[in-house]
Amino acid sequence: MRFYFSLIVLVTSCLLSACNDHKKAAVATQPTDTLSYSQKIIDEHSNYFLKEDDRLDTTYFRAKYPVFQEDKINELITNIVHLEGDTSMQEAAHRFINSYNEYVEDNNGKSTATWNRDLQVDVIANTPVFLGLRTKQDEYTGGAHGDHFTLYSNFDRQSNKQIMIDDIIQKENKDKFVKIAEQYFRKQEGLSADDSLSGKYFFEDGRFSLADNFTFEKDDILFYYNVYEIKSYAEGNTELRIPYTTFKHLISDKGLHYINSIN
Repeated sequence: MRFYFSLIVLVTSCLLSACNDHKKAAVATQPTDTLSYSQKIIDEHSNYFLKEDDRLDTTYFRAKYPVFQEDKINELITNIVHLEGDTSMQEAAHRFINSYNEYVEDNNGKSTATWNRDLQVDVIANTPVFLGLRTKQDEYTGGAHGDHFTLYSNFDRQSNKQIMIDDIIQKENKDKFVKIAEQYFRKQEGLSADDSLSGKYFFEDGRFSLADNFTFEKDDILFYYNVYEIKSYAEGNTELRIPYTTFKHLISDKGLHYINSIN
């Protein structure tokens, strides 16, 4: 009996040891080079209120954005988010609120409308190869309607430089890619190959062109045209997706590296 008991203990010990070794191996193979970050929220309001019917309204600045453990990455975000020269989100909030306060004070403490700015930065890709960000902003500072935009930014993880379309498409194949993109655009807009891109559209000289604003999705590359870029405000934004399968032969090795890291 004592022999069997000792044998059971020995086998159990071996199994547990093997199991622990397997767990250690599994942990060791997990990727450790994706960026760590936390979400931060800023919410500031003006002390001037405007009464509308039975409620009070006020100007506000709201922002939600990632803060990375690496300062270099945070500097990249600062450069793409603060288009008006601010050095931090707190500075942007204070400047926006102070601008409204000065506007009210210059009008003897009266205002006919409140202002607002909603800013959100989302991490849409965080691979060992590249970092993808989406910045969305809605703003109203008076007038008939507000302003809004969506900006995609992609950064090479090794160089921390922004990825441009020329990094994705081989230079000698750029014209071929633009033709493929135009075909998808015309199909999406219900246009024939001979229909003009002037008038309704704002393409220079009526010639199709790619948006500088793009990002990588699982199956497609997405080009995003903001309001007024190629259409009127009433027409809104335009999203143009082109499947990788249609231009895989035109993609550079670096581009394939970025795309494959998503899948």
